[in-house]
Amino acid sequence: MDHKEEQSQELEILQSIYPEELEILNESQSHFQIIVNLDLPSEKKHSLLLIVKYPPTYPEVIPELHIEVKENELDDDDFDQNDEDEDDEDDEDTKQTKLALNMAETIEFSKDDLNTLLSKLNEESEINIGLPSVFTLITYLKDEAESLFVNKLAQANKDYEQKRQERYKQEQLKFQGTKVTPENFAEWRAKFRKEMKFEEQDLKKFQDMHNGKMSGKEIFEKGLAGNLEGDDLVDGVEKISL
Repeated sequence: MDHKEEQSQELEILQSIYPEELEILNESQSHFQIIVNLDLPSEKKHSLLLIVKYPPTYPEVIPELHIEVKENELDDDDFDQNDEDEDDEDDEDTKQTKLALNMAETIEFSKDDLNTLLSKLNEESEINIGLPSVFTLITYLKDEAESLFVNKLAQANKDYEQKRQERYKQEQLKFQGTKVTPENFAEWRAKFRKEMKFEEQDLKKFQDMHNGKMSGKEIFEKGLAGNLEGDDLVDGVEKISL
């Protein structure tokens, strides 16, 4: 097998398929990069750079691969600056609404994402040893990256919804009173009676009934029996009648 000839033929085919996306990086034409444009549910343009280096015995061995995020001209400075200016004037609810509507614009590929994609790409290269595989790898990378983006977007929406539900529950607590239990009612009743000095009033009425030797008719006419328990009232009346 003429390895150099195999490499040259593959590179020629790739140049015909990706005339604007492919860039040769060395004179021997063994090192090149290809822009992989992704079709995603986002207004921002997302692209990856697949950097390929042919080992001397490729395609009998896997190619050396590297993946980077390609920065697109209109993505960052203009887009982010306009958003920041508008966000400064928005209240929190408006910001959250904008976030929900533009969640896809917040998704980016992290270093870990790129490492995951590269690992899968190397596995795919192993399967295709013996055959020129760069076109297959480009297609595979595109599919995997688009799937990864969609999964990240779904997780971001799920996380947002959970936080939204938590905020809603916290806001609803403002409109709910304290749940009444026997314990907190007894505590409230004791505090209320102390503040209103009911115990002192009851004691004074009890003393008036017993020490003053009033008749039952006088007790009821003066309203002294209203806050006393039944047994105390009977006992007081019995003593008055003695």
